[in-house]
Amino acid sequence: MKTLIIYTTKYGCTEKAASILKSKMTGEVSVANIAREKAPSLEPFDNVILGGSIYVGKIQKALTKYIDNNLPVLLGKRVGLFICAGQPEPVCSKELEDSFPEELFKHAVVKEVFGHEYRLEKVSFIHKMILRKVAGVTESASALSEEKITSFAKVMEYYCTRSDFQIEDCKKISRFVGGLFY
Repeated sequence: MKTLIIYTTKYGCTEKAASILKSKMTGEVSVANIAREKAPSLEPFDNVILGGSIYVGKIQKALTKYIDNNLPVLLGKRVGLFICAGQPEPVCSKELEDSFPEELFKHAVVKEVFGHEYRLEKVSFIHKMILRKVAGVTESASALSEEKITSFAKVMEYYCTRSDFQIEDCKKISRFVGGLFY
């Protein structure tokens, strides 16, 4: 099984999450940051994982455009969805759901918010001011959840290795790996 992780990132958090996710998966896994490079053809991939970070409640436009342009093909693949976001629950779950077209969100076998990371050395002056004022962030901090990334990978892998696997099976096992289904 071949898997493609497609992501966009602004300051590197989603790139780090995609890298960790790749390391947790087996088989042939490719990674593409579509903000910097052209995405490979989806044809040779059985599984596609899409991820991005949230800024002011929205995912990056490059990812939204990519999804819109490839939605019919994506709906023919096994899909996983993730975001990196710093809002508390239930806000981040709503951001996850709102970041992807409803049809794709329902089609996805696994969805998760991996957490966030504030790397102030990479953030523009304006964004530093916004982070300080709105979120009270005054220093770099990481709240990426390796546990959530690992659980996401396990569910994706389990689903991807079973030809007879149905979404109902996915919902049954979700309680064992973190309840990643909505």
